[in-house]
Amino acid sequence: MLVIPAVDVMQGKCVRLRQGSPSQCKIYCEDPVQIVKRFSDDGAGLIHLVDLDAALGVGQNREVIRRCIEPGIAKIQVAGGIRDMEKAESILKQGAYRVVLGTIVARHPELVSDIAKTYGADRVAVAVDAKGRMVSIEGWKQQIDVDYLQFAKSIESTGAGVLIFTQIDVDGTLEGCRVAEVSKLLETVRIPVIASGGVGELSDLVALSKLRVSGAIVGTALYERRFTLKDAMRAVGYAD
Repeated sequence: MLVIPAVDVMQGKCVRLRQGSPSQCKIYCEDPVQIVKRFSDDGAGLIHLVDLDAALGVGQNREVIRRCIEPGIAKIQVAGGIRDMEKAESILKQGAYRVVLGTIVARHPELVSDIAKTYGADRVAVAVDAKGRMVSIEGWKQQIDVDYLQFAKSIESTGAGVLIFTQIDVDGTLEGCRVAEVSKLLETVRIPVIASGGVGELSDLVALSKLRVSGAIVGTALYERRFTLKDAMRAVGYAD
Protein backbone atom coordinates (compact mmCIF):
# COMPACT_ATOMS: atom_id res chain seq x y z
CA MET A 1 0.00 0.00 0.00
CA LEU A 2 1.29 3.42 -0.97
CA VAL A 3 1.40 6.10 1.72
CA ILE A 4 0.53 9.29 -0.16
CA PRO A 5 1.25 12.63 1.53
CA ALA A 6 -1.18 15.45 0.80
CA VAL A 7 -0.16 18.98 -0.11
CA ASP A 8 -3.13 21.37 -0.12
CA VAL A 9 -2.61 24.82 -1.62
CA MET A 10 -4.67 27.89 -0.75
CA GLN A 11 -3.68 31.45 -1.72
CA GLY A 12 -0.25 30.13 -2.64
CA LYS A 13 0.43 28.55 0.75
CA CYS A 14 0.48 24.99 2.08
CA VAL A 15 -2.50 24.57 4.39
CA ARG A 16 -4.76 22.00 5.97
CA LEU A 17 -8.52 22.34 6.40
CA ARG A 18 -10.73 20.57 8.90
CA GLN A 19 -13.60 18.74 7.19
CA GLY A 20 -12.95 20.83 4.08
CA SER A 21 -13.98 24.10 5.74
CA PRO A 22 -11.99 27.22 4.70
CA SER A 23 -12.96 28.77 8.05
CA GLN A 24 -10.90 26.08 9.77
CA CYS A 25 -7.65 26.62 7.92
CA LYS A 26 -4.13 26.24 9.31
CA ILE A 27 -1.08 27.40 7.35
CA TYR A 28 1.93 25.10 7.55
CA CYS A 29 4.30 26.60 4.98
CA GLU A 30 4.50 29.72 2.82
CA ASP A 31 5.92 27.74 -0.12
CA PRO A 32 4.21 24.42 -0.99
CA VAL A 33 7.11 23.52 -3.30
CA GLN A 34 9.35 23.09 -0.26
CA ILE A 35 6.89 20.60 1.23
CA VAL A 36 6.61 18.67 -2.04
CA LYS A 37 10.39 18.42 -2.28
CA ARG A 38 10.66 17.30 1.34
CA PHE A 39 8.14 14.51 0.85
CA SER A 40 9.90 13.53 -2.37
CA ASP A 41 13.26 13.39 -0.59
CA ASP A 42 11.67 11.24 2.11
CA GLY A 43 10.76 8.64 -0.50
CA ALA A 44 7.15 9.36 -1.40
CA GLY A 45 6.07 7.25 -4.35
CA LEU A 46 3.18 9.60 -5.06
CA ILE A 47 2.07 13.00 -3.73
CA HIS A 48 -1.53 14.25 -3.64
CA LEU A 49 -1.50 17.94 -4.64
CA VAL A 50 -4.74 19.91 -4.30
CA ASP A 51 -5.58 23.41 -5.54
CA LEU A 52 -8.16 24.31 -2.92
CA ASP A 53 -8.95 27.72 -4.40
CA ALA A 54 -9.78 26.10 -7.74
CA ALA A 55 -11.88 23.42 -6.03
CA LEU A 56 -13.86 26.08 -4.16
CA GLY A 57 -14.20 28.25 -7.26
CA VAL A 58 -12.51 31.28 -5.67
CA GLY A 59 -9.23 31.42 -7.60
CA GLN A 60 -6.33 29.45 -9.02
CA ASN A 61 -2.82 28.45 -7.94
CA ARG A 62 -1.59 27.51 -11.40
CA GLU A 63 1.97 28.77 -11.01
CA VAL A 64 2.44 27.01 -7.67
CA ILE A 65 1.03 23.80 -9.10
CA ARG A 66 3.34 24.09 -12.11
CA ARG A 67 6.38 24.52 -9.86
CA CYS A 68 5.36 21.54 -7.73
CA ILE A 69 5.26 19.19 -10.70
CA GLU A 70 8.65 20.09 -12.11
CA PRO A 71 10.68 17.13 -13.39
CA GLY A 72 12.84 15.46 -10.78
CA ILE A 73 10.27 15.54 -8.00
CA ALA A 74 8.12 12.55 -7.03
CA LYS A 75 5.06 11.55 -9.04
CA ILE A 76 2.27 14.06 -8.49
CA GLN A 77 -1.48 13.60 -8.78
CA VAL A 78 -3.28 16.94 -9.06
CA ALA A 79 -6.80 17.62 -7.80
CA GLY A 80 -9.03 20.64 -7.44
CA GLY A 81 -11.20 22.42 -9.97
CA ILE A 82 -10.31 20.27 -12.99
CA ARG A 83 -13.63 20.55 -14.78
CA ASP A 84 -12.83 20.47 -18.48
CA MET A 85 -10.57 18.66 -20.94
CA GLU A 86 -8.40 21.71 -21.55
CA LYS A 87 -7.33 22.05 -17.93
CA ALA A 88 -6.82 18.31 -17.51
CA GLU A 89 -4.58 18.19 -20.57
CA SER A 90 -2.65 21.26 -19.47
CA ILE A 91 -1.81 19.71 -16.10
CA LEU A 92 -0.83 16.37 -17.60
CA LYS A 93 1.36 18.03 -20.22
CA GLN A 94 3.14 19.97 -17.48
CA GLY A 95 4.30 16.65 -16.09
CA ALA A 96 1.67 15.58 -13.56
CA TYR A 97 1.38 11.82 -13.22
CA ARG A 98 -2.40 11.91 -12.78
CA VAL A 99 -5.39 14.24 -12.65
CA VAL A 100 -8.16 13.76 -10.13
CA LEU A 101 -11.68 14.56 -11.31
CA GLY A 102 -14.56 15.18 -8.94
CA THR A 103 -17.39 17.62 -9.63
CA ILE A 104 -17.26 17.20 -13.40
CA VAL A 105 -17.75 13.43 -13.09
CA ALA A 106 -21.17 13.88 -11.54
CA ARG A 107 -22.24 15.99 -14.51
CA HIS A 108 -20.21 14.79 -17.47
CA PRO A 109 -18.76 11.32 -16.77
CA GLU A 110 -17.79 11.02 -20.44
CA LEU A 111 -14.86 13.38 -19.74
CA VAL A 112 -13.23 10.62 -17.71
CA SER A 113 -13.46 8.28 -20.67
CA ASP A 114 -12.01 10.89 -23.03
CA ILE A 115 -8.96 11.49 -20.82
CA ALA A 116 -8.45 7.78 -20.16
CA LYS A 117 -8.57 6.97 -23.87
CA THR A 118 -6.09 9.73 -24.69
CA TYR A 119 -3.59 9.42 -21.83
CA GLY A 120 -4.25 6.00 -20.31
CA ALA A 121 -6.43 4.81 -17.43
CA ASP A 122 -3.73 5.25 -14.80
CA ARG A 123 -3.47 8.97 -15.60
CA VAL A 124 -7.00 9.73 -14.40
CA ALA A 125 -8.64 9.22 -11.01
CA VAL A 126 -12.18 9.89 -9.87
CA ALA A 127 -12.84 11.43 -6.47
CA VAL A 128 -15.62 9.88 -4.42
CA ASP A 129 -16.11 12.45 -1.66
CA ALA A 130 -18.70 11.43 0.90
CA LYS A 131 -20.28 13.25 3.81
CA GLY A 132 -22.07 10.57 5.71
CA ARG A 133 -23.16 8.32 2.86
CA MET A 134 -23.97 11.09 0.37
CA VAL A 135 -21.62 12.41 -2.33
CA SER A 136 -20.37 16.00 -2.12
CA ILE A 137 -19.16 18.14 -5.04
CA GLU A 138 -18.11 21.76 -5.74
CA GLY A 139 -15.25 21.69 -3.24
CA TRP A 140 -17.52 19.83 -0.80
CA LYS A 141 -19.91 22.80 -0.65
CA GLN A 142 -22.79 20.96 -2.32
CA GLN A 143 -24.22 17.57 -1.46
CA ILE A 144 -26.10 15.53 -4.04
CA ASP A 145 -28.69 12.89 -3.31
CA VAL A 146 -26.51 9.98 -4.37
CA ASP A 147 -25.10 7.30 -2.09
CA TYR A 148 -21.30 7.01 -2.35
CA LEU A 149 -21.48 3.30 -3.16
CA GLN A 150 -24.01 3.90 -5.92
CA PHE A 151 -21.89 6.74 -7.32
CA ALA A 152 -18.71 4.65 -7.25
CA LYS A 153 -20.43 1.77 -9.01
CA SER A 154 -21.86 4.06 -11.69
CA ILE A 155 -18.45 5.46 -12.65
CA GLU A 156 -16.52 2.21 -12.51
CA SER A 157 -16.93 1.73 -16.26
CA THR A 158 -15.72 5.21 -17.25
CA GLY A 159 -12.14 4.06 -17.72
CA ALA A 160 -10.56 5.73 -14.69
CA GLY A 161 -7.59 3.89 -13.25
CA VAL A 162 -8.39 4.50 -9.58
CA LEU A 163 -11.01 5.88 -7.19
CA ILE A 164 -10.01 8.23 -4.38
CA PHE A 165 -12.48 7.85 -1.52
CA THR A 166 -12.49 10.71 0.99
CA GLN A 167 -14.53 10.61 4.18
CA ILE A 168 -15.28 14.30 4.69
CA ASP A 169 -16.64 13.94 8.23
CA VAL A 170 -13.24 12.91 9.55
CA ASP A 171 -10.94 14.65 7.05
CA GLY A 172 -8.35 16.75 8.86
CA THR A 173 -9.64 15.71 12.29
CA LEU A 174 -7.05 13.03 13.22
CA GLU A 175 -10.00 11.01 14.58
CA GLY A 176 -9.21 7.87 12.62
CA CYS A 177 -10.41 6.56 9.29
CA ARG A 178 -13.68 4.67 9.05
CA VAL A 179 -12.40 1.35 7.88
CA ALA A 180 -15.87 -0.20 7.62
CA GLU A 181 -16.94 2.35 4.98
CA VAL A 182 -13.75 1.74 3.00
CA SER A 183 -14.36 -1.98 3.20
CA LYS A 184 -17.91 -1.57 1.84
CA LEU A 185 -16.55 0.38 -1.12
CA LEU A 186 -13.98 -2.31 -1.84
CA GLU A 187 -16.75 -4.89 -1.86
CA THR A 188 -18.74 -2.77 -4.34
CA VAL A 189 -16.15 -1.98 -7.01
CA ARG A 190 -13.27 -3.78 -8.67
CA ILE A 191 -11.31 -0.66 -9.59
CA PRO A 192 -8.36 0.15 -7.26
CA VAL A 193 -9.19 2.43 -4.33
CA ILE A 194 -7.13 5.04 -2.50
CA ALA A 195 -8.50 5.91 0.96
CA SER A 196 -8.41 9.40 2.42
CA GLY A 197 -9.61 11.14 5.54
CA GLY A 198 -9.09 10.84 9.27
CA VAL A 199 -5.70 9.15 9.53
CA GLY A 200 -4.28 10.16 12.89
CA GLU A 201 -2.11 7.25 14.02
CA LEU A 202 0.06 4.61 12.41
CA SER A 203 -2.56 2.07 13.47
CA ASP A 204 -5.00 3.68 11.04
CA LEU A 205 -2.61 3.01 8.18
CA VAL A 206 -2.00 -0.55 9.33
CA ALA A 207 -5.76 -1.15 9.39
CA LEU A 208 -6.11 0.17 5.84
CA SER A 209 -3.15 -1.88 4.65
CA LYS A 210 -4.96 -5.03 5.77
CA LEU A 211 -7.69 -4.20 3.27
CA ARG A 212 -6.92 -4.23 -0.45
CA VAL A 213 -6.60 -0.46 -0.86
CA SER A 214 -3.85 0.58 -3.24
CA GLY A 215 -2.95 3.62 -1.17
CA ALA A 216 -3.82 5.93 1.72
CA ILE A 217 -3.61 9.72 1.66
CA VAL A 218 -2.20 11.31 4.80
CA GLY A 219 -2.18 15.02 5.57
CA THR A 220 -2.68 16.55 8.99
CA ALA A 221 -1.00 13.69 10.88
CA LEU A 222 2.24 14.37 8.98
CA TYR A 223 2.07 18.14 9.46
CA GLU A 224 1.28 17.78 13.16
CA ARG A 225 4.19 15.34 13.48
CA ARG A 226 2.13 12.44 14.78
CA PHE A 227 4.58 10.38 12.73
CA THR A 228 6.93 10.85 9.78
CA LEU A 229 6.41 9.67 6.24
CA LYS A 230 9.22 7.18 6.69
CA ASP A 231 7.55 5.87 9.88
CA ALA A 232 4.32 5.42 7.94
CA MET A 233 6.00 3.62 5.08
CA ARG A 234 7.74 1.24 7.47
CA ALA A 235 4.49 0.58 9.33
CA VAL A 236 2.81 -0.72 6.18
CA GLY A 237 5.89 -2.53 4.92
CA TYR A 238 6.51 -0.19 1.99
CA ALA A 239 9.95 1.23 2.90
CA ASP A 240 13.14 -0.65 2.03
